[in-house]
Amino acid sequence: MPIDIDTTRSWAKEKKAAWEVEPLFEMHGALKVQVGYELDLYARLPTGLPGTEQGFATLWDQLREIAESLLPLVGEQARMEVEPFEAAGRLRSETGFAPEVLLQARLFHASDYFAPPGEPDRDRLRSLEERLGELGLRSRSW
Repeated sequence: MPIDIDTTRSWAKEKKAAWEVEPLFEMHGALKVQVGYELDLYARLPTGLPGTEQGFATLWDQLREIAESLLPLVGEQARMEVEPFEAAGRLRSETGFAPEVLLQARLFHASDYFAPPGEPDRDRLRSLEERLGELGLRSRSW
């Protein structure tokens, strides 16, 4: 889904939007295998105001639009699953424990869930990370 880059950059700066990517591991029999990646997108809640479920949902919806805009970079051979919305603030040390909304997504092979990521997958992940930077999100925190 195309999104306006300039509008998203302004929004990302205002909300101090950030991202993190970590390996996604699962147990396959007795083996712990990397099956893909976890993508977390964060947006800060306004300071000095109590968070409302509507406020959380509005931020989360914008993060979802950003995640969905990444689908062409994920490719047809991979899947992205976005975890359901949670109306809860998240606190991370990287942000000085400023409350944030979190969107969590999992990236993995579409045809074989337990297939480990290869070099083409890592190339697509690098493209995805570059795109997040182009959209104004920062790695880990502002």
